[in-house]
Amino acid sequence: MINESYYWKKELLKLAVRLEKRKKNQRWWTESQYGTFEKEIMIGFYIIRKLLEAKKLTNAIVSKKIIGTKFPNNGTNVTLGNNHRFFELYDFEKPKQDKFDLIFLCNQLVHSYIFSPNFECDSETGKGEKTLSSILFCSDENRNKWLFEIHIDSVTNLFKELGNDYPNSYKRIYDKKRNDYIVTNSHTDQEIPKDIEDLIEKHQKEKQ
Repeated sequence: MINESYYWKKELLKLAVRLEKRKKNQRWWTESQYGTFEKEIMIGFYIIRKLLEAKKLTNAIVSKKIIGTKFPNNGTNVTLGNNHRFFELYDFEKPKQDKFDLIFLCNQLVHSYIFSPNFECDSETGKGEKTLSSILFCSDENRNKWLFEIHIDSVTNLFKELGNDYPNSYKRIYDKKRNDYIVTNSHTDQEIPKDIEDLIEKHQKEKQ
């Protein structure tokens, strides 16, 4: 369990800076750059998952939805023998916009069965330059259903937002059904989520 979140959040801010630099780099990537990028993304989302589990983020951030895209599997079984040919395994002509919550993204990326940076090529220059655009990914559980995509700017902004998120209002209440505490973290100017507010009111009535 995380004790002091500052060091974890500081690392997220460093990763955001690296991603911004990668987007500006229009040269063809080396194998080493691919590997480093993969490590940065997975470490970043592992940090987010640990912050979520440790209740070190405001509830407003925890409930945040990230807009992305998903592409349906075309009926082919995805295996370790063909997952590198993912452009043949999913129907990129039928994209569907979706909203992903944080824990979903963390699980998909940390446990990714397919993971690949996606690039936009500059057709006007004729020099074959390309710019980092998004990430394509899915877990073992979803490999035969969907391939997901989120824009690299969404990831960068998420790392920045979470890296600067420090709750200054804290409430907790014991929930008998969960056999554990429900924790509410917020900033003083944020409203308590309705489900937590209802639980607190119920608890107070039980004590009377």
